[in-house]
Amino acid sequence: MTAGRYILAIVLLAAVSLLCLCLGTVVLSPAEVFTVFFGGGSGTEGGILLGIRLPRLLMALTVGASLSVSGVVFQAVLKNPLADPYITGVSGGAAFGAALAALITSSFFPAAIAAFLGSLAAVLTVYLISRLRGLGSTSMVLSGVALSFMLSSGVLLLFSILRSEEVHRVLLWLMGDLSVARYGLVARMGAFLAALIGLTILYHRQMDIISFGEEFASSLGVTRRDVFALFWIGAMLAAVPVALAGVIGFVGLVVPHLARFFFGPRHAHLVPSAALGGAMLLALADAVGRTMAPPYEIPAGVITGFFGGIFFLIVLIRRGGV
Repeated sequence: MTAGRYILAIVLLAAVSLLCLCLGTVVLSPAEVFTVFFGGGSGTEGGILLGIRLPRLLMALTVGASLSVSGVVFQAVLKNPLADPYITGVSGGAAFGAALAALITSSFFPAAIAAFLGSLAAVLTVYLISRLRGLGSTSMVLSGVALSFMLSSGVLLLFSILRSEEVHRVLLWLMGDLSVARYGLVARMGAFLAALIGLTILYHRQMDIISFGEEFASSLGVTRRDVFALFWIGAMLAAVPVALAGVIGFVGLVVPHLARFFFGPRHAHLVPSAALGGAMLLALADAVGRTMAPPYEIPAGVITGFFGGIFFLIVLIRRGGV
């Protein structure tokens, strides 16, 4: 039964990927896409597909899978179904780092490095505060929320002294922009995040046990070191995509719920199914953003935030709360 659902998910992912390659300001047919890939097609279609849409699709798949698995990890560690990758202040730290870098340079890579360092600094702060308090889920959530508010105020302060074009560039990044996708960038990011996702799967038993409570987990041999390791794996799975693609909301919150509904609560199935679902969702959101208002592009984070919020409200209403 589970194998059949995996096959269906992979088929859907392939169909969504093909749709993403077809859609855009210039709409291509599936036949034209296959001609470029397998028939040696070149020219305008080849430039669009191989130069723009394929690296962008690969980046959407990688970022979506990473954010979804990060959401699975934090929902298990914090024992909170409303936890998401940004609960640790990752997005606020990255935004502050990117805005700070905009004061110095307009280049992408220094800004990405600054965003990554900012997200790590925010996560480290939350980690240290929660560790002083015994790594309780309540202290972690509250410290992450408080830090996010402080960092958001810091970003607004920096916006007040930045040039208007720099503010616009940082705002686009904050909306979740996948247009920076390049093959080399995606390859390096994808290899690192795939290793982290694989490591997460190895911790599936620990996450199953942690979900039942701290005392139960301790009695079955899950140590505080395991919890620390999972916390940092989840943080890195969020920090790297945010530093490169910006803030993309609701993927890490909604997809784990969908994966849990279709594949059950066991993390051995939940982690890979969430990765597939997150990849599918973000790729589809990016395609929708490219085709809704041509020639303009709506950032993927805007699409996921809008439809993800609607979906989550429907889930809350149907369940009568969490």
